[in-house]
Amino acid sequence: MTLIRHDSRLRLFWGLALIPGNLIFGTVLSYHILFGMTHTDWFYWLMQVVMWADLGMDFVTTRKHRRVVLTDFKSVALCYMKGWMVVDLLAAIPFEYIAERTGMTEGWFTIFRVLPLLKTFKVSTVLSDLQDHLHLNPAMMRLTSFGYWVMQGLHAISLGWVWVGGSPGEIDETPSKTVWVIREGRVEQETTPAVTRKFTSFEVYLRAAYWTVTTVGTIGYGDYSPSKDNNLQITYAMLVELVGVSVYGFVVGNIPGLIANRDAAKAAFVRHTGEVNEFMRLKSLPLEIQQRVREYYDYLWETRHNISDTKVLGDLPNSLSLDVLIFLNREILQKVEFFKNANEIFIREIVKMFTTEVFLPGDFIIRQGEFGDCMYFLSNGNAEVLVGDHKVATLGAGSPFGEMALISGDKRTASIRAVTYCDVYCLQRGAFERLRSRYPEFDARVVQIMEERANSNKKG
Repeated sequence: MTLIRHDSRLRLFWGLALIPGNLIFGTVLSYHILFGMTHTDWFYWLMQVVMWADLGMDFVTTRKHRRVVLTDFKSVALCYMKGWMVVDLLAAIPFEYIAERTGMTEGWFTIFRVLPLLKTFKVSTVLSDLQDHLHLNPAMMRLTSFGYWVMQGLHAISLGWVWVGGSPGEIDETPSKTVWVIREGRVEQETTPAVTRKFTSFEVYLRAAYWTVTTVGTIGYGDYSPSKDNNLQITYAMLVELVGVSVYGFVVGNIPGLIANRDAAKAAFVRHTGEVNEFMRLKSLPLEIQQRVREYYDYLWETRHNISDTKVLGDLPNSLSLDVLIFLNREILQKVEFFKNANEIFIREIVKMFTTEVFLPGDFIIRQGEFGDCMYFLSNGNAEVLVGDHKVATLGAGSPFGEMALISGDKRTASIRAVTYCDVYCLQRGAFERLRSRYPEFDARVVQIMEERANSNKKG
């Protein structure tokens, strides 16, 4: 049986949809239970379809368990049954429909209606899976999780305020009035009854939500407050106020950390460029050079986000580091005539010998007349070939150059100047000669290409 990959796009989008789906599911269901409502409309059945689909998806999706990916159906099913299967199954059972058909909207059956709310806690697992798939900033994921639970908490507190009777069920549109009237020569007191309007369930909930936000937010306008002769409401209000103060303190205390960790690479880059600017100021470098240095660092941020390839690859095991290097350089190696059809062992050795350099627009990568001690591979950007002051060709990404002077030891016959920002790989003469001595087939290939080019030049 073919299973869905746990890191596939389908699972990714499904996880993204489950977060608001669980929030809406829990909010609507708990609202209906508190107000004794059972609405099995199209939205209810849509959510039931989603719950059944989630149950089925988890049965046929590969699962990562203790760093091992389970790919067979039996292992996946066993792992799922030990985890969230019971909760997902409870959420998929249409208890609301059963309550509506049997009339059991209150009493002991309410317990079964509440059980599907456990599904809302699965969001923590969904967010963890999304973090593994999207590799988002951990601080942003914590902020997302915090926002989700704040919304769930505010909703729960609002329902609790309704339950303790704190939210009014009606309002006096016209208050009662007492007036004095003269009737048949006598002065009498007459009271006009108040005109009241009963609130709908949503209006009751809305006022409870308003009280919750103002209380938890430590604003507390006082227009809605606990009844002075209701101990339950007073106790509940005190507990919510403590929660509000705790949440406020937690948020304020963590804001600096969230800001600092929002983009650690950017913060490190800003610190480093600050040091570079101070260095240039102390050394009194010309403004033109200072500007070029700043442009160089801006380019590094735009293309690499201040992440060093060497540092990252140095942290990896040797075999994994080589796999990454081969992937990064595979297109370039295929375009270089010397390296075409080379075996894997040769490729794995040569990629370790590459060094990287960056050239700014207008920089000369090589100059005509200088002796060549390395060859280059243009990884990114465009460069122009100059003979004297005349442009004779343009080089794009993947182009090799400088190999002839490297092999022959003669002076370079042309200049290469960067037109845009250029990332290049460099192979030094010593590394090139070691490859020729270790791999006779490569040396023979070099000699063959040199002879072909020499014959071509004679004919030309």
